[in-house]
Amino acid sequence: MRYAVSLVLFAVALGGVYLLGRSHAEVRIVKEQVEVVKYVSRERAEVYARPNAGRDELLKLMHDGKF
Repeated sequence: MRYAVSLVLFAVALGGVYLLGRSHAEVRIVKEQVEVVKYVSRERAEVYARPNAGRDELLKLMHDGKF
């Protein structure tokens, strides 16, 4: 009987640790997704801030094989 109670308490403790670890992993995933969204927004703003290339610049890039 004593071992059965110890085994049940051990199983409950393992289950609690598992649930705690899973929730911590979910929080980490959400934080990483927020960081990705911020990075994409910042990069998008930098691209939009660049001036448009003119015809001559685009032709030069095309002839150089970069476009």
